[in-house]
Amino acid sequence: MQPESTIFYDVDTQRDFLLPGGALYVAGANRIIPALASLTTMARENDIRIVCSVDRHFPHDPELKRNGGKYDDHCMDGSEGQKKIAETEPLHPLYIPNHPLSSKEIETALGHRGEIVFEKQEFDVFIGNRHARAILRMLLEPFRDVVIYGVYTEVCVAHAVEGLTQLGPKLTIVSDAIADIGEDAPSIRNRWRDAGIEFATVAELKELIPA
Repeated sequence: MQPESTIFYDVDTQRDFLLPGGALYVAGANRIIPALASLTTMARENDIRIVCSVDRHFPHDPELKRNGGKYDDHCMDGSEGQKKIAETEPLHPLYIPNHPLSSKEIETALGHRGEIVFEKQEFDVFIGNRHARAILRMLLEPFRDVVIYGVYTEVCVAHAVEGLTQLGPKLTIVSDAIADIGEDAPSIRNRWRDAGIEFATVAELKELIPA
């Protein structure tokens, strides 16, 4: 796994999911924060590109209970809970909103050397951001490896894995940097293994990426 041909894909590492008291915090999710911090440091020290997804919700979003959806208000636009945790806060982000972009804006996104952050209004980034699939397809062309981590295993991480599987590069999931919601996570991991997706701990990943 070479730094120049690897992307780190950070799934929804936001305060409302990872900090106790967050709107959709699941008990124990904060245990992965040290691993997330290590991955961010590893990427920066090895000049590995980071791509992120983040929830950015507005009062009218159908995912919210107030509109008949399944979920309490979370990651609301401009709120503290919508921010990424300090350990994964981007240094030089380019945010990709879920509204029409010009060809020039898409070209800028593809050439951006800092973090690319897809904002989404549904848990599945490939549905919740109209540009995610097309931009990622072009962005990932020269890359061989995508390293995935974040929250939650059974929802946003699962959607990311499913979508990225269709785009070409080899996927590696960081096993100690994803957080589970309930009892279905082991079966999901087994399904990923059966599909040929690899797993590595943070420590193992450090050995795979030459300094």
